[in-house]
Amino acid sequence: MSATTAPRPVPLKVQRPARSARSVLRLGLWHAVMVVVSAAAVGPLLYMLFTSIRPQATAFTGPLIPDEFTAVGYDFAWNELQIWRNFFNSVLITGTTLALTIAAATLAGYAFSRIGFTGRQLLFFVVTSALFLPGVATLIPIYLELQSFGLLGSRLGLILVYTAGGVSFSLFLMRTFFDALPHELSEAARLDGASEVQIFRRVMLPLAAPGIATVAIFQMINVWNELLFASALISEPANRPIQPVANSLIGQYATNWPALTAAMTLSALPMVVAYVVFQRWFVAGLTAGAVKA
Repeated sequence: MSATTAPRPVPLKVQRPARSARSVLRLGLWHAVMVVVSAAAVGPLLYMLFTSIRPQATAFTGPLIPDEFTAVGYDFAWNELQIWRNFFNSVLITGTTLALTIAAATLAGYAFSRIGFTGRQLLFFVVTSALFLPGVATLIPIYLELQSFGLLGSRLGLILVYTAGGVSFSLFLMRTFFDALPHELSEAARLDGASEVQIFRRVMLPLAAPGIATVAIFQMINVWNELLFASALISEPANRPIQPVANSLIGQYATNWPALTAAMTLSALPMVVAYVVFQRWFVAGLTAGAVKA
């Protein structure tokens, strides 16, 4: 017997509609705008990087890509200026501030969003009212307060200032994220006998991970790049974070531009890496709290 084979289906070719001249022109203009915006964002970073590896004499007279590469600026910043100590200070201050801010903002954000208590709205307004107060207006009161507690000039005092300054905005974001989560999840957990702490830790906290990532990136960038309070509250160079030390390289009559740009490159590198690593969670966090469930 001869076996009969079924005919193979012929794949259908889907023809895309031809784009009109207007759509092609619009797409080309859009790509051109994106190229210009990308060049404007990446250009200063490349200029800073190339300046850090060129001789001092060609800082402004040579081509963009230097003819001679040198690491004298990095050697001066790392060894002579000992900026590695300030780099470690920034890591310590930023990491501790980040942990304290996230812990306070997630707990308070969940409480303001899911737990009803008397005066909740009024207390939330009082806590978040710090967003309307310029940071520079609080510099002198904070200086005097840290001086009275014996924390002036210490990294602990700067950590407490950064944490207090970042909690308001972080709390506002975390409450928005918790408000966007379905209430049916917490109600189902309560019916299963879960306590409020268990609901927060096992149900709500994992779902709020994009919001936590958003808060972490905002707070990390703000603390790492902060200059005013770090310069005013800590005078000892060994205890300062990296930003005031890098800023001190700007002289009144002369500036070591390779060393300055080398210090700025070392300062910017962790933030660039952190944003590239957490970009997916950051974008998800920006859109997660946009619509309430």
